[in-house]
Amino acid sequence: MIDTKLQAEATRTETTGKVLVVDDDEAIATALTELLSEEGYTVKCVTDSRKAVETFGAFQPDLVILDVLMPSVDGISLCLQLRRESDVPVLFLSAKKDAPDRVVGLRIGADDYVGKPFDSDELLARVGALLRRGRTPRTAAQTQMRFGRLVIDLAAVQAVAGEQPIPLTPTEFKLLRTMANEPGKVFTRDDLLTTVWGYEPGSDTRLVDVHVGRLRKKLLDAGVVEVSIETSRGFGYRIAENGSVSPA
Repeated sequence: MIDTKLQAEATRTETTGKVLVVDDDEAIATALTELLSEEGYTVKCVTDSRKAVETFGAFQPDLVILDVLMPSVDGISLCLQLRRESDVPVLFLSAKKDAPDRVVGLRIGADDYVGKPFDSDELLARVGALLRRGRTPRTAAQTQMRFGRLVIDLAAVQAVAGEQPIPLTPTEFKLLRTMANEPGKVFTRDDLLTTVWGYEPGSDTRLVDVHVGRLRKKLLDAGVVEVSIETSRGFGYRIAENGSVSPA
């Protein structure tokens, strides 16, 4: 269950974003459009998935809600296309609720996954959480964290290894920032669900595992050796320092 406090916060504050809905089921697409519009979001709906990428480019949404099973271009393929050109948050919506299906969606770049039929309050809470995650506030006291060649730029919302930007999604950036802010501390999966996703503890710990795996791979691919993400078996994850961190 999603915390009622989170529901209230999501519907009260983050209702100014643009949301692209891609779903070939016209009834569901209409219901989603009405639900999100009533909450104050600007919504564009696409029922022909072949037009999704073109609409995405013209609309420039802050969030994309993708159905997984569509006859023309499926949601997995669309997500892969979007990830090649954007880090906009992606929420999968599908009748396929099995864990392997959720994991595939998350591993190829989605930020969250909600099954059909969905609870309206839960969906709105997750939409609000994803939009908040993409709007990381700047801090005056500390604008960067440095681990040798790895720089986590809080103002630019970007991680850089040497001079090479690391292609992190907003969720991955917030996950890295959260753990890097307290190197050596073990964060439980519930800690990360609450801090990074804004969800109630115990909501879906698989979300954490998959995103940590994606973040770990991207750091390794970027040649980051100054830090590593260690698994504390039975507890959670932590950033292990191989260099020093300092505010810029």
